[in-house]
Amino acid sequence: MVSPTNAVEKKITAPIVPSRLPFNPGEKLVYDVKYLGVSAGTSVLAVLDAIKMNGRLVYPLLSIAQTGDFSSVFYSVNDRIESYLDVDGLYSRAIKVKLYEGKKKREKQIEFNPVEHKAIHVENGKQEVFDIPENVNDSLSVLYVFRTKPLTIGTSVFFDVHDSRKNWKLEVAALDKESVTTPIGIFDTIKVQATRYYEGHPSDKGSLTIWVTDDDKKIPVQIKSKLKMGSIITTLISRRDQ
Repeated sequence: MVSPTNAVEKKITAPIVPSRLPFNPGEKLVYDVKYLGVSAGTSVLAVLDAIKMNGRLVYPLLSIAQTGDFSSVFYSVNDRIESYLDVDGLYSRAIKVKLYEGKKKREKQIEFNPVEHKAIHVENGKQEVFDIPENVNDSLSVLYVFRTKPLTIGTSVFFDVHDSRKNWKLEVAALDKESVTTPIGIFDTIKVQATRYYEGHPSDKGSLTIWVTDDDKKIPVQIKSKLKMGSIITTLISRRDQ
């Protein structure tokens, strides 16, 4: 397997920004994360400078989640996920995951072969190969690909995703238009509901509601995750588009 790091041929120094995409290198979104109404930490979503991977132009997408000083006393989280999105095809080329949660540490890496329709999963020195559908995304890149799709209230868009050694469908249903107040202003948003389907059956691991700006960028303004032990609400507190 060629790791994402080794597969990078060179960094693109001149900006290459396809005008059709609602996100560009330099975009950085910072969120406050509350659990059961208490601030628990922050998360960051960022689009990094374009690079070439296996001859293809990709955008590295970065997600970082960290608990604050108070929450870390009870349960420390320091997660970093890097996804590599093919700019032209809008599918995932690779993903690297490093999770540090409490006393648990997990690292994995998946390389996607779109020609042979294979996902090469490496974790703890063990390599596994899985069949994948065409134009598949990972759990991070799908959030960005979703932003490229038009939304109409009362309709859904669907995506193929591979993660955790499984292929699944993600349905994103546009529910309504709502105004959302954040520390950096009031946004007109579209409220969407994200549901995962495994082998045609909806997942029972909670629901995800996202409020995205009602414009071409579709920036996530607020995210609510319903869990068995309460809800996590993530709210935008800082925004840099490029």
